[in-house]
Amino acid sequence: MPRPSRPTSRAAAGARGAGARPDRRLRLWVLAVMLVMALLCARLVQLQGADASALAARALAQRTSQLTLHAERGEVLDARGVVLATSVERRTVVADPSIIASFNTRADGSPRDPELPQGPAGAARLLAPVLGVDEETLTGKLTGEGRYAVLARGLTPETWQRVVALDVSGIASERTTQRIYPAGDAASTLVGVLGRDGQALSGLELADDELLTGTDGSMRYERSLQGQQIPLGESETTEAVDGHSLHLTIDRDLQWKAQTAIAAKVEETGAQSGTVVVMDRQQRLLALASAPSIDPSNLTGFTNTQLNNTALTEAFEPGSTAKVVTMAAVLEEGVETPASRFVVPDEIERADNVFHDSHSHEDENLTLAGVLATSSNTGTIMAGEKLDAGTLHSYQRAFGFGSRTALEFPGETAGIVAPPEDYSGTQRFTVMFGQGLSVNAVQAASVFATIANDGVRVEPSLVSGTSSPDGDYTPSPAPASSRVVSSGTATTLRQMMEAVVEEGGTAQAANIPGYLVAGKTGTAQRYDPEVGRYNGYTASFIGMAPADDPQLVVAVILQDPRTSYYGGSTAGPVFKDVMTYALRQRGVPPSSAEPARLPLEWGVTP
Repeated sequence: MPRPSRPTSRAAAGARGAGARPDRRLRLWVLAVMLVMALLCARLVQLQGADASALAARALAQRTSQLTLHAERGEVLDARGVVLATSVERRTVVADPSIIASFNTRADGSPRDPELPQGPAGAARLLAPVLGVDEETLTGKLTGEGRYAVLARGLTPETWQRVVALDVSGIASERTTQRIYPAGDAASTLVGVLGRDGQALSGLELADDELLTGTDGSMRYERSLQGQQIPLGESETTEAVDGHSLHLTIDRDLQWKAQTAIAAKVEETGAQSGTVVVMDRQQRLLALASAPSIDPSNLTGFTNTQLNNTALTEAFEPGSTAKVVTMAAVLEEGVETPASRFVVPDEIERADNVFHDSHSHEDENLTLAGVLATSSNTGTIMAGEKLDAGTLHSYQRAFGFGSRTALEFPGETAGIVAPPEDYSGTQRFTVMFGQGLSVNAVQAASVFATIANDGVRVEPSLVSGTSSPDGDYTPSPAPASSRVVSSGTATTLRQMMEAVVEEGGTAQAANIPGYLVAGKTGTAQRYDPEVGRYNGYTASFIGMAPADDPQLVVAVILQDPRTSYYGGSTAGPVFKDVMTYALRQRGVPPSSAEPARLPLEWGVTP
């Protein structure tokens, strides 16, 4: 039987190749799928294993918002707890532009409200009237890929609730505060102000900024796509710590009275500036008024000089009010008495220089009390030169001249009191009547408060204590005190100064019916640093009442008044106005003693 024929080798190979191709392609596809699966598995392992925590953290960060919890600034209160500075709640409105991009848009891309544009333009149309921001400007702020944009600052809580009612996803607010000053310009240079960024600029706001500020907190939370907090999501809160409050010795009503009185006098006289200091005999400051002042609610266009409280920041030559220091020294050292006799000339030559009296006159027979009552320069030199320069200088320093107070008030000047070894040829004599040295108004008033306090000087004080955010009150440490002159010398000086406001004295306009007043006028040439020489005058009156039992001291200083530069006629009426108000406000009874009426002249037949 014949055997079947075999295909040729080429044909057989072709047949085998045709049958093998599907198997090979299958194997290749399987291999490719397995490779892809391996890569996917590897990626899955990477995502769920090695990179899981990092990716989770990144995702959490993308849906996490953080807000600053602003600490509430402490209040500034007067001696009776009346608010001089406080903070009220305000809102800073912020947006997440990435969420705003889908405003008024459904899942299919169609608008929810056909009458309202989609995205930032639509949100801006709703928000602009409430926020008080131009719609075009607001659209620009809401546009972009960022996650944070500030839309408006300083909104009241009521306005913020109107924003909430619009129900715009991606809009939130940060709670902030705004500083307000209920006393207005009456205490603005004393309390100080904050800038728009909340930075302390002046006054006690600056001096005690660290105490008042507190420490901000923060809040971090998970939010939904609509920008709302996820109730059970991650959150972390660090509470803010509010600032402490300051309790001052200042009396708000008396501060207002002093501010009103000095502002009116500055306007009336055309003076460059004016200052009123009110303190009690323990040198607790009850008012520190300066004019011109500033409106703390509108700081547009102000200068740094306008922020200063001149009672502490302005140095001036005190003039004749400093004669009280010279008189205190000669009485305490026992070289003169109130009845000491002087033949007082109109002019006197010392150190190759001719000194003129405060007013032209023939030779006058005056007692030491008369020299002070008439404010005689030449008579003061005749009495003061019986002391060596070092002794008089020591009394000036003991009364507080040449040293800053313990108030640590921003910009406070120490004044200038040169030591005797640095005196010019005439300075040995000019300092006796208040020229050739400079002080601030609180230093000048401090001399009279020391005399009112029977010769014991107490360091001036302004802050009576502080209170914590919980309301715990901590009183300030007792101020330092030192005896400058004896009680007898202080009493004698008060009696001598009574004559200043009586008939024949230089400040009859400062007399207050029913009260004995002891004080001293000052009219000094004013050094003007802008022109580098003396230019104009400083007019002042400083006094105490009741002179028989002093309770209060009022100092009034006017810089470069144009209508009149005499302290008695210019500053005296302001003293009377403020002191009268203060005595009645504090219920100080009228004087019960008779006037001292020390002899002012000698050799005169009654």
